Amino acid sequence: MSEELNHEILDELKKINQKLDAMDKQRGISAPLKFIAVIIGFIIIGPMIMIAIGIISNFFK
Repeated sequence: MSEELNHEILDELKKINQKLDAMDKQRGISAPLKFIAVIIGFIIIGPMIMIAIGIISNFFK
């Protein structure tokens, strides 16, 4: 009886561990990487968009 109970508990713990692993995989990128992505967006992507808008607006003068 005790051996069977231990086996059931072990199976349940394995299921819980698998669920926790699945939740960790769905998390995505970390907060510091998101912060770096935002900084790169403002420093590089933003000015490039403004230059493109300036070039496009020169066509309509």
